[in-house]
This record gives sequence, structure tokens and C-alpha cells, in this order.
Amino acid sequence: MLERLPFWGQIVVMLALAAGLVGLAYYFYPNIQEKNREIAEIQKQLEDMNAKIVEGRAIEQKLPEFEQEVANLQRKLGDIQQILPTDTETGDLLRWIKNMSDQSNLELKTFAPGGLKPVDFYKEFPIEMDVIGRYHDLGIFLDRVSKYSRIINVDNLRMGAYQGPGDKTIHASFTATTFVYDDRAATGGTQQ
Repeated sequence: MLERLPFWGQIVVMLALAAGLVGLAYYFYPNIQEKNREIAEIQKQLEDMNAKIVEGRAIEQKLPEFEQEVANLQRKLGDIQQILPTDTETGDLLRWIKNMSDQSNLELKTFAPGGLKPVDFYKEFPIEMDVIGRYHDLGIFLDRVSKYSRIINVDNLRMGAYQGPGDKTIHASFTATTFVYDDRAATGGTQQ
């Protein structure tokens, strides 16, 4: 039937059909431009997710390395907590110091723990001590304290002559300060 129409008629009919198809498309799909925008947005989301998948796979490949690093850090933390425990361990420390003073032939007269003093990621735990003994025995005691597994600083050492009974010749008083790890301060938590 189109062959019977002149050339310009065929063009008009084709244009009318094209316009009709476009009209039908807009009638049945009135928001086609909105759909194109949604498709573009979904395409962008897909690209972002693919990028995250690639990044996740790269991290997954490094997971054993990260796990090894975490294990190493936990071992180091365990070692540090031996030196810098998370609680004061007053009873254990008192027993150890009493044992060391007995082994060093010192008489422990005073053992007075003070309050915790926050400093950065740790707290200072001062202990006022008085001992009676001989000069050499005090040196042995202080040497043993220096080799203890925990850090103990001895300061404000005051010595004087002891005039009491027996072979004891000096009276010494000092502050033995040990340290306690404050995990709340180290992790950025609030201190109480």
C-alpha cells in the first residue's frame, strides 16, 4: 500500500507513524526521562558497590596479615600488662615486698599505699614505706626491687641512724611508686 503513494506521501506516513509511536510511548510510559535518571543513578550505585567489592577483596587478602598483627599486639599488651597491670594488686605487692624485706634482713615498719594519681594512660600508685636494718641489707633490698617484673620507682629516700636494739643500724623511709595501666584513658574513655 505504501508503494502506491508518492515519495513525499511515504515520508509523511512514516513521520506520522513515528510520531504515533512516540505518542504511544509517552502515553504508556509518561515518565521515561525519570526512568532514565533512575537507571543512571542505579548504574552509579552499581559502580560504587563494585568498587567497594574490589576494596573488600583487597582487605580480605590482607586479613591473615592483619590477624597476625593483632596477635602480635595482644602479645605485646600482655607483656606490658605484666609490667604495668590494670589493677593495683596491693595484696600481691605487699606480700612480695614483705618477702623481699625478710630476705634482705630488713624489718618493714610501715607500708602505706596512697591514692592513685592519673597520668596519661597510666596511674601512679605511691606507697610510703619505712624499714629498719643495716645499710648493706637496704642496698640488697633496693637491688631486688629494681629487678622486680613490675616497674617500681623508689624516691624520697631518707636514711638516719637507728638506735634500737639488735644489729640494725639504719632507719630508712622512702616512697615506692608503682604504675597501673589505665585502659579507659588509653582508649579515650572517661576516667572516674
